[in-house]
Amino acid sequence: MKRGYYLILFLGSLLFSEPTFSQDQWTQKANFGGAGRHRCTGFSIGNKGYIGGGHINSGTSTYHEDYWQYDPGTDSWTQIADFGGGKRYHSTAFTIDGFGYVGMGEDDEDNYHNDFYRYIPQLNIWQIITPYPGNPRRGASSFVIEGLGYVGCGQSHFGYQNDFYRYNPDENQWYLISSFLGEARSSAVGFSHNGKGYIGTGHIFGDDTKDFYEYDPNTDNWVQKADVGITNRQDATGFVVNGYAYIGTGNDVDGNFNFKDFWKYDFELDEWTQLNDFSGEARRYMVSFVIGETAYAGTGTDGTNLRDFWSFEPYLKVAENEINITVFPNPSTDYLSIKIAQKEFELKVFNLQGRLLLQKKCFDNSIIRKEEIGSGTFVYLVNYNGINHVDKFEIL
Repeated sequence: MKRGYYLILFLGSLLFSEPTFSQDQWTQKANFGGAGRHRCTGFSIGNKGYIGGGHINSGTSTYHEDYWQYDPGTDSWTQIADFGGGKRYHSTAFTIDGFGYVGMGEDDEDNYHNDFYRYIPQLNIWQIITPYPGNPRRGASSFVIEGLGYVGCGQSHFGYQNDFYRYNPDENQWYLISSFLGEARSSAVGFSHNGKGYIGTGHIFGDDTKDFYEYDPNTDNWVQKADVGITNRQDATGFVVNGYAYIGTGNDVDGNFNFKDFWKYDFELDEWTQLNDFSGEARRYMVSFVIGETAYAGTGTDGTNLRDFWSFEPYLKVAENEINITVFPNPSTDYLSIKIAQKEFELKVFNLQGRLLLQKKCFDNSIIRKEEIGSGTFVYLVNYNGINHVDKFEIL
């Protein structure tokens, strides 16, 4: 498969792509606290993440009910109360108002379930809530819009499903909404952004797929959007960070090829752009959650059940509080100075195609000469004390 690698910067009307440094977006963290597994479930509450359940079915079958809390501040895992529904894999989860909601899935006796539980972190307990009203199933998808949970699709004993329900936690009730527009499926990716929900990829009858859909709760309608990348996939993972969506990994319908590519979605442009590959092993059934502006992902299987765990941060983030930087003269005919008074900083300079031309540590001031990088319009990134400032300059 032909692969391209892109990282996008928005600087006013400037848009450029960069092929080499976006792999730094993935950083390996402490391994998941439990045993390696796949088809487990993840969610986040506040500044903590949670992963649990899942199974191993390579040679021997092992089913899990343990759940673990991840603290990014200490990069450590702590075991919490076992899932209230017992051993379960391929469950579905979402978070509303400081509580985690986990339900459905398949147990160690091949039974599908429609029960749902609320995790209360202050008490470390699972509280049963109103069951999901649709057929018991596994591999359903979910998202949250304005304090309401949305759950649908998945695989039941009756085949693949396309029905969808909305959960109101204040009423502890589920309500039927419009069925998913695409073909009934399992193992699709779900997330929300700016008041709308999104479902894409997954396993349909006899095939995998790359189609992608948007749900508007105001009209109770689904609309098809741009396909996810160029490859059909199922069992992928996805999340939203800093206003963009990301989908990657998974495998093909025959289970013969595991993916490690990742794609970035621009909601406004309805456009997918390929990034550098995930830095870990190619896999299926990787689970993910988001804390603040950082996504976390791990576990899954490539034939071996995995427990490695990674963080993902978009490489270039412009800080809310701008750094006081002087760039003079701009434009220049010979050289220019980039200055942060009495401060140590890191400087990177890129051309408009995203190729890194210059990188160095500086104190107070850095001189960039025409003979170093040539003439044209360039993008510079200054990192000071963990804050990124991105802008452009010109050398005639």
